[in-house]
Amino acid sequence: MDFVVTATDRAAFKRCRRQWDFGSAHRRDLEPADPAQVSLQNAIKDALAVYYYPGTWDWPRQIVLPLVYKGFERSMGEAPGSATGTDILRQYIKWAPTLDDFAPIKIDHDVDGMVADPSVPNRGLLTADGRRVSYAGRVDLLAVDATDIYWVVRHQVVPDWQDLEALVLDEEAVAGCWAWEQAYLGMEIAGTIHNEIRTAVSEQQRESPEIDALEPPRVAQHEPSGGGRSIPQHRRLYARGLPTSGASRVDQRTAGPLRRTLIRRTRPEIAAAGRLIGEEALAMSAADLAAYPTPGPHCRDCAFATPCLAITACVDPTPALASFRRRPATPPKPRLGQSTWGFGRGAAPPSFDS
Repeated sequence: MDFVVTATDRAAFKRCRRQWDFGSAHRRDLEPADPAQVSLQNAIKDALAVYYYPGTWDWPRQIVLPLVYKGFERSMGEAPGSATGTDILRQYIKWAPTLDDFAPIKIDHDVDGMVADPSVPNRGLLTADGRRVSYAGRVDLLAVDATDIYWVVRHQVVPDWQDLEALVLDEEAVAGCWAWEQAYLGMEIAGTIHNEIRTAVSEQQRESPEIDALEPPRVAQHEPSGGGRSIPQHRRLYARGLPTSGASRVDQRTAGPLRRTLIRRTRPEIAAAGRLIGEEALAMSAADLAAYPTPGPHCRDCAFATPCLAITACVDPTPALASFRRRPATPPKPRLGQSTWGFGRGAAPPSFDS
């Protein structure tokens, strides 16, 4: 079995090794016995997957928008926060058309990449016990602009705008660019688009924008020829984006409670993301790894705070772990966009079953 490094693994490992030790599939693989409440951010992401669904991108908006709200309600269920989430979505639908200058290609898509050995780039990385190392991430949206340039888009629901430095240093987004190019050889990702949705909406931001949300998208998903802005045979080898020499590295635009930050990523920057994953995998898989804690503000929301405090006090954490269980090995549920391609000519790979 491969040693699979996920985006969640990377974030937890860097935030607090003890937290990662409790929750990672490579260590104790624990989770709270009581199911956690549905995340508002994840429910909004599910709704945005419906909004940016490639197969309906060119449909009249008055048909698509009710489906967006239903997607959100299905994800939230009876969890608290539905009214807040609905209001956030309503504001998004009102303002997003002023910023949507791309066409969606894939939504909520899993990407996997084999990790190279940092010391021998042309060789796959193996752990000390001989397992192959791979990276598994999920891209919220792969988009293409009017000049056939591809972008990895990340949706983020935030209380306030993030610092530009934090967006530039967003390792998960850059890793998504690297993993996509590993999964679809021949495609080149130009950079990342950070789609921030602010939860605190002022009265001024609630004013109607200049564009009607029911108007058709500015960048159509299907080209007049019927070819489709999609990935024939997994990649558009015939499409080459226009040169971007002289373009600024960062392009940031704000519309109401939304902010789009476009960051052009260099080829060395994307390649470095793969090397960094390899170096982190070596540290994670080391037999002598020290799972020390890293105290900080994240401790307030950590599910493992009680057993962590017990270990810190040199007390047996077993009683505190009674409220946790091993993560069940359940197959993932089907979701929108998991295996769906656009409807343009040659959009999906051929089937040889017959």
